[in-house]
Amino acid sequence: MTTSKQHILLNGYISPENYRSRSTGRSPQVLAKDRLPHGTLLLNQYNQIIARYTERPRIPPITDEYGIYVRLVSFELCELPIDKIDNSYFKLCSLTKRANREIAILFISDANRTKFINKINEYLDPLRDGAEFPRNHLLIDSIESIELADITSFWTDKAELIPADRNEEKWFELWLKGNIDDATNIAQSICERINGRLGNSSINFFDTTVLLIKTSLARLSICLEIISNLKELRAARDDISVLVNSLPTEQHQWADDVTVRINRSIDADVSICVLDTGVNYNNPLLSSFSNTLLSTAWDSSWPLFDDYNQRPYNDHGSRQAGLCIYGDFLSAILSNQLISIPYHIESGRILPPRTANNPALYGAITTGTSSRLELENPNWRRVYSLAVTAEPNAIGGQPSSWSAEIDKFCFGLEDDIQRLFVISAGNSQPTNLNLDYWDSVTLAEIEDPAQSWNALTIGAYTDKTTHTDPEYMGWSPFAASEDIAPSTRSSISWGWRKHAPYKPDLVEEGGNKLLSPNRDEMTNTIELSLLTTSGRASNQLFEVNSDTSAACALVSRQAALLMAEYPEYWPETIRGLLVHTAKWTSRMRERYRTELSRSTAKLAKETLLRMVGYGVPDLQRAMHSAENALTLVSQSEMTPFNRTGSGDPTLNEMHLFSLPWPIEALRLLPPETNVTLRITLSYFIEPNPSQKGFRRQYTYQSHGLRFAVIRPNQSLDNFRASINRNANSEEYNGPEGDASGWSLGPQLRARGSLHSDAWKGSAADLAEMNIIAVYPVGGWWKYRTAQDRYANRVRYSLLVSIDVPDENIDIYSEVENLVNIENQISIDV
Repeated sequence: MTTSKQHILLNGYISPENYRSRSTGRSPQVLAKDRLPHGTLLLNQYNQIIARYTERPRIPPITDEYGIYVRLVSFELCELPIDKIDNSYFKLCSLTKRANREIAILFISDANRTKFINKINEYLDPLRDGAEFPRNHLLIDSIESIELADITSFWTDKAELIPADRNEEKWFELWLKGNIDDATNIAQSICERINGRLGNSSINFFDTTVLLIKTSLARLSICLEIISNLKELRAARDDISVLVNSLPTEQHQWADDVTVRINRSIDADVSICVLDTGVNYNNPLLSSFSNTLLSTAWDSSWPLFDDYNQRPYNDHGSRQAGLCIYGDFLSAILSNQLISIPYHIESGRILPPRTANNPALYGAITTGTSSRLELENPNWRRVYSLAVTAEPNAIGGQPSSWSAEIDKFCFGLEDDIQRLFVISAGNSQPTNLNLDYWDSVTLAEIEDPAQSWNALTIGAYTDKTTHTDPEYMGWSPFAASEDIAPSTRSSISWGWRKHAPYKPDLVEEGGNKLLSPNRDEMTNTIELSLLTTSGRASNQLFEVNSDTSAACALVSRQAALLMAEYPEYWPETIRGLLVHTAKWTSRMRERYRTELSRSTAKLAKETLLRMVGYGVPDLQRAMHSAENALTLVSQSEMTPFNRTGSGDPTLNEMHLFSLPWPIEALRLLPPETNVTLRITLSYFIEPNPSQKGFRRQYTYQSHGLRFAVIRPNQSLDNFRASINRNANSEEYNGPEGDASGWSLGPQLRARGSLHSDAWKGSAADLAEMNIIAVYPVGGWWKYRTAQDRYANRVRYSLLVSIDVPDENIDIYSEVENLVNIENQISIDV
């Protein structure tokens, strides 16, 4: 890069148009069964359920309806028809998948008890047949068995977490349909009936409320008889802990030299909110950035940070804060330049000073603590840095109450404030030191809540391989330079992988470890860790930190620097910029070639995305453009859905961008010159985490967006028609032009709420690729019409970069002039 230039923020260049997807939904294919034996079997099973239910003594219900919960199990590899089991007659509580079978839990009220019998009888009656199949074929032929649900039928966590002793008192997450007030009243009534204990926090998602209740599974089973709004049951966390794996280092004498070189902006309105064990703002290296007014704790009885002279003592939050301010502190010590830090450090203590404590909904703790800090400085823009994770209780990648609450907090529907979270992927330890650590990481699942869709999830790589410690003579660095760090985690083994985003999104320096000559022992070392601040106010001011916690802090720092540089950029844009400029290292590309040798290109790319995400962020490129390296930024809003009459909402609009393009500058290059185009689409979604979130209207995300780019030699009319069915013409016979050149392609990049892809090709072809479409795809807003969610507008950021290899070619100035002319015309008009 040459001169550092501000990215170009675009206003306009968008043509909205009515949109209809070209894709067509397909009805589920259900194999026809032998009608008489199959229908009779299900009828008998259902009648037995009714008989058992009728024989039970009636208990006065808490909710308005008497009824039963039944469990439908599908045939293998067969989908249950959701619209047939979630309607005015039957209430679908949860839909899970186990061993290639779908399992639905329904509540059927007494008033509708015979409706299911009628469905089966109509199926059995040849006089009611349709044109090709028996009546209700899709429903009845998809069901292998019907059972009376018990309390474990509502368990959507890992099966091994179901208490072996049904009488053992434990904390559970109780998921109830309804708003917080109604659900809390119902939960309180349940506790009174069964002598249970209600937790002191709750979370609400659209029509679902999550509460904590302490009781036994046996006593909780009464819920099936007294309430009609039970949806799910999950294990509560007894405790979470920070994964700290670092060593103390000697006191250094350079602290004074560093502090005199700090350049602070007293008017800074950007902050990194460190959600951890608290930050000791009395450390002289931290005191310029934080203080008691910028600190809080979830529980007012907790100290804001731990005192070194008392036990227990955990200074992980202070270590994180040092990395958020200085990066790897060693570089600050070795430099003699001014250190400009244009942001504050806020401390939100979310972990108690004792390891043993009552469980809580950590989503409520995380966002509640953050909200308290926001009240003090409501106009600040923040990066929320969270390096506190726990082993996932549920299927890997599946949303939890914690991750979903973070997604909801980021989306900001309730207060119209969007927020950026940066979360560590969690740490692991290789179990077999004779294995390639790459293989170990494939088995180490990213931890909760780092599966959050809206957050940036950060894994670790390392470039630290040099050590001179004589105590470890003959020991070697465990990881090679530019490879993943031994401690990082991946989403390769997620059970919810088909529906989950690629995680981690990025990787940053997390330090390395040393391996003994016999490969039978591994250890940390100061030299291969990152230098940072300690949690002490005197004597030992420095410590080391490592692993994904350190990587998370480094990316949090980069995000804060971008926020300060571009005050007009949204959190969605900052998130997008960091991913937009990230790249795989040379070692990661070697890993890709290895994966390619044993699988398809698609699987090899997905493996890399789930191991290292989009790679290592390039802060310099994220901060600035150059003459030959241009980034265009558009921040826009769209209404993805529309509703006419009483029918379901439909897809509403798409945006067509006709971008200012450096055509003349590209023509100065030899036509065959290889250039790079990169596009990133970043937006936040509203979560719907109840356990139905993998099918159509029960999908986790409120909406989705996608982008498409016009191909070389493709006409505008053909491009529009290839995306939008409303743009069809009689001449349309499929997309024109060359679709090659993309690193990922439209299918592979369409995961989560952050989509990035790079195209490489000739300058001549790039000159024709200035048209980009952004269009919606479905989400639960499209099917859940309550509260008119479908009418909401959504924000998105579109980032477009062009990089040409010739530094003498000035594409930046040409585009800047085009934008200035366009703005001048707009003003004149």
